[in-house]
Amino acid sequence: MKKTITLLLFVISSLTYSQDIKLKKGEILVDDKAWLNYEGCGGFSASCSMMMMTDKQEIVYMKLITVPGAEPITNYNKTGELTYIEVKFLGLKSSIELNNVSFKKVINIIYNSKCINEDGTFDEDKVLRLVEKYGTPFSDRLRSTTNTNNTIIIKEEPARGSGVNINIGR
Repeated sequence: MKKTITLLLFVISSLTYSQDIKLKKGEILVDDKAWLNYEGCGGFSASCSMMMMTDKQEIVYMKLITVPGAEPITNYNKTGELTYIEVKFLGLKSSIELNNVSFKKVINIIYNSKCINEDGTFDEDKVLRLVEKYGTPFSDRLRSTTNTNNTIIIKEEPARGSGVNINIGR
């Protein structure tokens, strides 16, 4: 009984202190207070921009990337496509990649990391921590699988007998 009450109190306390992030009329609202402006970020948008409140300068750009055939084919992923969001911190030449999230969840991750100061500038140390934490695993993996140095030479020779003849090397 004590464990149930303790667990219930823990769940209630954690739910009451979480930030409520809303996207309304071009503004990102955190607990009903304007934090940044946004453009795109809708349910069917393929990109999202986060901008400073004062001069509407874009500071974070997010893009939904879909790569067909990059994942194993399963019952849930019949085409084998890889879908992730690439987040670029403009001006810092840094980016991260997140899988299985929405633009709103990415905004929540950025807000909770406190990598954007109140004046709209980046806290570079916190951005570097975010990059270290999430990194770019999907593009790194795709680059490593497409950049192969193997050369295949197909040489047509007359058949030496019946059937299939395969010669490897010399």
